[in-house]
Amino acid sequence: MSKFLSRLFKGLSQELRSTELVWLIVALTLSVAALSSVSFLADRMQRTFAFDARQLLASDLLLASDQPLPERFIQEAQNRRLRIADTVVFPSMASSGEHSKLASLKAVSDQYPLRGALRVEPVKQQSSLSGPPPGSVWVDAAMLATLKASVGDRLKLGNTQFVIDGVLTQELDRGAGFMNFAPRVMMSLSDLPKTGLVGLGSRVTYRLLLAGTDSDIRAYEQWATTEIDKQGLRGVRLESLENAQPMMRKTLDRAERFLSLIALLTAMVSAVAIALSSRRYVLKQADSCAVLKCLGASSSSIFKKQLLTLLRLGLIAAVLGSALGFLVQQLLLLALGNLVIGNLQSVSFWPVLWSATLSGFLLMGFALPPLLGLVKVSPVRLIRKEYAGLPSAAIWIALFGLGACLALIGIAARDWKLALWTALSFGAAVALFSLISWLVLRMLSRIRTQYFVLRFVLVAQGRSVTYAIVQITALGIAIMALLLILLLRQDLLSAWQGNTPMNAPNRFMINVQENQKQGIDQLLIDAGVGKPDFYPMVRGRLIDINQQTISPNAYQDENARRLVDREFNLSYTNELPSGNRILSGKWFEGDEPQVSIEIGIAKTLKLKLGDRLTFEVAGEKVTAPITSFRKLDWGSMRVNFFVIMPPSSLNQLPQSWITSYYQDSNRNNLDFRLSQTYPNLTVVDVTASLQQIQEVLNRLTAALSLLFAFTVLAAVLVLIAAISATQDERFRNAALLKALGASRQVLARIATTELILIGAIAGTLAGIAAGMAAWALGRYVLEIEFHSFFQSLIMGLAFGVSSCLLAGYHFQKRIQKATAVECLRAI
Repeated sequence: MSKFLSRLFKGLSQELRSTELVWLIVALTLSVAALSSVSFLADRMQRTFAFDARQLLASDLLLASDQPLPERFIQEAQNRRLRIADTVVFPSMASSGEHSKLASLKAVSDQYPLRGALRVEPVKQQSSLSGPPPGSVWVDAAMLATLKASVGDRLKLGNTQFVIDGVLTQELDRGAGFMNFAPRVMMSLSDLPKTGLVGLGSRVTYRLLLAGTDSDIRAYEQWATTEIDKQGLRGVRLESLENAQPMMRKTLDRAERFLSLIALLTAMVSAVAIALSSRRYVLKQADSCAVLKCLGASSSSIFKKQLLTLLRLGLIAAVLGSALGFLVQQLLLLALGNLVIGNLQSVSFWPVLWSATLSGFLLMGFALPPLLGLVKVSPVRLIRKEYAGLPSAAIWIALFGLGACLALIGIAARDWKLALWTALSFGAAVALFSLISWLVLRMLSRIRTQYFVLRFVLVAQGRSVTYAIVQITALGIAIMALLLILLLRQDLLSAWQGNTPMNAPNRFMINVQENQKQGIDQLLIDAGVGKPDFYPMVRGRLIDINQQTISPNAYQDENARRLVDREFNLSYTNELPSGNRILSGKWFEGDEPQVSIEIGIAKTLKLKLGDRLTFEVAGEKVTAPITSFRKLDWGSMRVNFFVIMPPSSLNQLPQSWITSYYQDSNRNNLDFRLSQTYPNLTVVDVTASLQQIQEVLNRLTAALSLLFAFTVLAAVLVLIAAISATQDERFRNAALLKALGASRQVLARIATTELILIGAIAGTLAGIAAGMAAWALGRYVLEIEFHSFFQSLIMGLAFGVSSCLLAGYHFQKRIQKATAVECLRAI
C-alpha cells in the first residue's frame, strides 16, 4: 500500500508548481469541506437517535396527552406487567427571595426515568434511579443564575416552599433547546397536589412512560393505537423508539436541510472554479502535450498521465476536505450550543468515504472533460497555437459526472426536492445575473469618455464579456446569500420590534380566576401600571365541521393536523376587539350562536363563511356558524383570540381570564409580588422571551455564517480563476501599453478600475436581489414591513468591491512589476 501511494504521489510537487492546479485543489477542498461538515453533523445526530432512542424517551414507549389519561391505559399496562412512570409538565412561576422566573415545571414519579439516567450536581447516590426526593427540587443552572440563588436555598412553587437540592445537568428526554426556552424545575409528583398549581386553564402535558420487553411493548402499542382510534381520543399521541422525540427530529431535520442548502450552494459555486481552473491548466499544458507527441508519446499515455494527476488531486482534496469538514462540524456544534441534543455519538467513517466519492465525481464532471482535450492536441499546436477543444467523449463524461454529482448532492441533502429546488434556483439566479451583467457590460462598452483608463477598461470588458459575466455572476450569488442571512438576522427582527408601539404590553398574565380579578386590578393600580383589561378564555376542542366528525388524519397539512388535535382558546365579547378588522362577513348581531374566526386559521383548515363548527368544552358541545373572518394586529402585543363567540354561547362554561399590560423595567419586583399573592398565576415576560429568541437567532446565524464563509471563499476562488483565465489577454494588453510608454501607475489604475467595476456590478446585483428577497420574506411570511434596501445595496457594494480588490491584488502587482518582454513571455 505504501509503495502504491509512493508511486501515486511521485512527481506531485512538480505538478503543483502550476498555480491552476493549486486553485483547483483549493476549490475542490472547499466543496468537500462544506458538504462533509454538514454530513458529519447529520450523521452524528442520526446515529445518536438510532443508538439508543430509549434514552430520548426515558422509556420504551410513552403516551402524551393534554388531559389526564383514562385509567384503562394504566390498568392495561399493569396487566401486561410493564414498568410504569408518570410525568406532568407545565409552565409555572418560581420564586426565591425577591426574584421570580417563569419555569418549565416537571413533576416526576418515583420510577422516573425508566431508561437512561439523570445527572445532578452535586452527585446524588440515587440520581440514576429516580427524581428529586419529596420536599426538594432540582433546577437548571440558568434558573439559579436568574433567581440569584444557590443549592440549599428555598424555592417557592405555588403554595409550597421547596429546598433546591441540586443542579440538573442531564435530562435526555427533555428535547432540544428549540422547544424549551424556560429553564427546568424538577420536583416529585407526590408534591404536586399541595402546590395548587394545576387548575382550570393550566396548560399541562401528562405523560405515561412504559418499559418492558420488545414484544410486550409492541403488543401494548398496538392495543393503545386501536383504543385511541376506537374511542376517538383527541390530544393523545404515542411516541415509540421509531419516532422518538418527533418535534426534536423535525426541528433538527429542518436545521439540517437549511445547512445542507448552504453547503450545496458552496459546492455549485466551487464547481465553477474547478471548471475555470481546469480550462486554464489545459491551455497551459497544451504546448507540453504537443512536444510529447512530437517525441512519440501516444494519446493513451497522455490520457493516463492526466488521469493520474486527477486521481492525486481527488485524494488530496478528499483528505483535506474531510479534515476541514470535521473541524467545521465541531465549530458548528459549538455555535449551535444547546440547540442540538447533547451527548452525540462519535463520528463514523461514512462521511469520509462519501467525501472521497464526491471529490471524484466533481473532478469527473468539471475537470476531466477539459483534460480530455489534451489527448487530441496536435503537434501543429507548437506553430499555430491551435487547440482542438473538447472531444465528443468528453461531453458524455461531463454529463455523467454532473448527473452523478447531483445525485450525491441529493443524497447529502437527504431530500431530492431540496436538491432539485436548489439546482433550479441556482440555475435561475445564474441565468438572471448573467443576462443583467451582459446587458450592463454591453451598455458600458458603448460609453465614450475622455478618460483613457476608464475607456480602456470598458472596451476590454466588452471584448471579453464571457469571463466578466462568470466573475460577476459567481460573486454576486455568493454575496447575495451572505447578505440575506445578515438581513434576516438583524434588520427583520429590528423591523418587527420597531413596528411594536411604544409602551405596548410586555407582560401576559394567564390562569386568572374570577374571584382574583378585583385584587389583581388593585395591585396593578397601586404599582402604577394602571387598570388592566381582562378577557375570558375557555378551553375547547374542535370536533365537528358541518356535522362531519373531524380528526387530525383528515388533513395532510401539518399545521392543520396540529390545530385539530389541540385545544383552542375560545373567548366571548359583544364588541369587536381593538386591532381586529373584519375581512369578510359581519360582526355579531344579537345573541344567537355565531363564530368569528381569524383568517389564517380559516385558510389552514379550509373553512368558509356559513360552515357550522362544533366545539367540545368540558364535556358540553357548542355549535355555531361562521359569520365573519378577522385580521388580527399581532404587532400591538395585545391579547388576541383565533375564535370568538357571543357571551351567551360561552359565559356559563368553565373559564379563566387573561390580560396583558406594560410594566417598566424599574418595577420588576411586581412579578414577584404577583406570584407571591396569587401562586396560581403565570406571568410571561415578553421582553425576556424576545431576548431568548434573539439568542437562538444569534446561535443559528453564527452556524449559518460559518458555512456562508465557505460560499464567499468559493466565490473569491471563482473570481481568481476567472482572472487567471483571462491572464493571457491581460498580459498582452499590458505588454502593448508598456511598449507604448504606459507607466506602472496607469497599469495599476486600469487593474483597480477593472476590479472595482466587476465588484460594483456584482455587489449591486447582490444587494438588490437580497433586499427584494428579504422584503418578500418579511411581507408574505413574517408579515412585517422591511425598508432596508439602501443598507442592503451599500453592504453589497462594499462586499463586492473589497472582495474583488483582495482577489486581484497579487495579479495587479505582478503586471506592474513585469516588463513588456516579460509580459509577452508569460502569454
